[in-house]
Amino acid sequence: MGTNGSKYPLAIAAAALVSLGAVGCTSNNDVAPAPSETVTVTATPAPTPAPTATATALVIPDCEQLLPIEEVQQYEPWSRVMLLQSSEGTALAADLPGPAAREAAARASQNRGCLLGVPQSDAGLGVYTLEIAPETRDDLIEALRADEAYTESDIEGAPSFAIATEEGMGGSTVSYTFAGDAWIILRGTLIDIETASRVAAPVLASLRAANPGLG
Repeated sequence: MGTNGSKYPLAIAAAALVSLGAVGCTSNNDVAPAPSETVTVTATPAPTPAPTATATALVIPDCEQLLPIEEVQQYEPWSRVMLLQSSEGTALAADLPGPAAREAAARASQNRGCLLGVPQSDAGLGVYTLEIAPETRDDLIEALRADEAYTESDIEGAPSFAIATEEGMGGSTVSYTFAGDAWIILRGTLIDIETASRVAAPVLASLRAANPGLG
């Protein structure tokens, strides 16, 4: 009996130790984890694309402003020259000398024509101002320079080409002058290769005044 009685305190003590160990384990497992750091990601807005530059159409003044007749009349042989007619359209393209010029004229986005003449005579001159794309202009200039029939000159910094043709009773002259996207065509019996610049120069000046920055 005495032996059995001494076992009970040991059993109780062992149970108490087990119970304390269990409590200790539970206490360690119940510790709340430290809160993790929250990272906020801010989306970077996409850059706004720059607006596309819009090409400005060539301003072609009316014939009276484009080619002041008084300037033409200062040259004595042209003292009686008058402005007879003005027109718009691309009908000119069909009969220009050379396929390169005809193709370029057919692609023009603008075409204004001014017809000059001397009353009661067969002396006349068509003055045409066309707007063409830079690549069309460059291709045409290259073709003209490759053609030995054309005489190249410079009019106020603008390349110019002239050719004598057999059109009309006594022949005529065709002149091309380029400035930026402007193409000035002179065609008729009133001019020759030497005097074409007397008409092309004031037309070029008027175009540059109406289009600041024109080449």
